[in-house]
Amino acid sequence: MIYDYEVRQSPFSATTVVGLSPKPHIHPHLELIYLTEGSSTATVDGANHVLYAGDMILTFPGQIHFYNDLSSVQGRMIIVHPDLFSELHSYFAKRVPICPVIRKQNLPNDITDRLKKIQTMSEGASDLDRIAAKGLFLCLLAELLQNMQTVPTHKDHDTVRDILVYCMGHYTEPLNQESLADQLHLSKYYISHIFKKRLNISFPDFINRLRVEHACRNLTGERSVTDVAYASGFNSIRSFNRNFEQHTGLTPTEYIRRNKR
Repeated sequence: MIYDYEVRQSPFSATTVVGLSPKPHIHPHLELIYLTEGSSTATVDGANHVLYAGDMILTFPGQIHFYNDLSSVQGRMIIVHPDLFSELHSYFAKRVPICPVIRKQNLPNDITDRLKKIQTMSEGASDLDRIAAKGLFLCLLAELLQNMQTVPTHKDHDTVRDILVYCMGHYTEPLNQESLADQLHLSKYYISHIFKKRLNISFPDFINRLRVEHACRNLTGERSVTDVAYASGFNSIRSFNRNFEQHTGLTPTEYIRRNKR
C-alpha cells in the first residue's frame, strides 16, 4: 500500500469538511473529525472503525489512516501539530489509542457548539482570537483524552510507521539514510525501497518536506529567516530557499508577508 505524507503549512486549522479522504495518508499532526451527517469507515493503522453522525475520531501523529464514506458525509475537522501543546508532545510521540473513535454518547453534550466556536475563533481577524481557539481546543482535548484508552507504541508495530515516526522526531538534526538505518537496525537499501515504493517519495525529499513544514510554523516575522532555516534542519540558506519555494510556491519573505494579518 502506498501512503501519502501530507505537508501542512499551518500548525492549527479548523474547517468544515464534505467527504473524507479515501487515500492512505500520514502526518505529524493530531487529526480530529466530528461527523455531523452521514457515515464512513475509518481505517487507522490497518484496523477498521465505522463512524456515524455524532461520532468523533481522533488519530494521533504518525498513524496511517484513510476513509471510505458509506454515505454523504459532512463534519468538522481540526488538525493540530503537537508542538503547539508542549505538555502533550511526548504523550503523542509514545502512545496510540486502542480505539480512535469516541461515540456520540461519550462526547460532551455541547460538542457541536464548542467545535463551531473553535472554528470561528480560529478564523478570527486578531491574534487573540486564534490564541483563544487553541486554548479552547486544548481544554476539549484534555477532556477527550481522559476518556480514551491508549497503549505504548511498539517498535515492531509497523516498519513504515517506525521509519516515519523516527524521521518526524529527528528531522531538525543531521539525518541521512545511513544514520537512520543505524538507529532502526535496518538496511539503508530497504529504507530507500520503503520510500520509493510505498511512500512514492525519495528520502531527501521527505526530510525536506518535514523541514519546510517546521519552517512554516516558525516564520512569523519574530525570528530571522536565517535562524528559522537552520533551526529547521537545513545546512545552508540556499538549500532552504530552494526547498521552501519548491514546496510552498512562495519565497520565505513572501510567505511571511502573506501570513501577516
